[in-house]
Amino acid sequence: MFHQWLLSLWRTVVPSVVGGVLGWLALHGITIEGLTAAQISAGAVVLGTGVYYGLFRALEQRFPALGLLLGSTKAPTYQEGSHPGVHAGREL
Repeated sequence: MFHQWLLSLWRTVVPSVVGGVLGWLALHGITIEGLTAAQISAGAVVLGTGVYYGLFRALEQRFPALGLLLGSTKAPTYQEGSHPGVHAGREL
């Protein structure tokens, strides 16, 4: 159970790092009139992370090896009641 939690965490961290890199790149190379560099960077992080995760999660369904680009080719599996905040499929 703990291993699955770590796996899910890792598969969240990897796209977040990619989004952070995209935000950094945006901060150092893109200018848009009316927006501050911080706004551009924050937008790039959020958009980049979401697009990256969504794209590779979808591609992973057809090509499992691409899961590596999310941090692991193994997707976490969850059993009912395995999350501390959920009991019998209902949030506590």
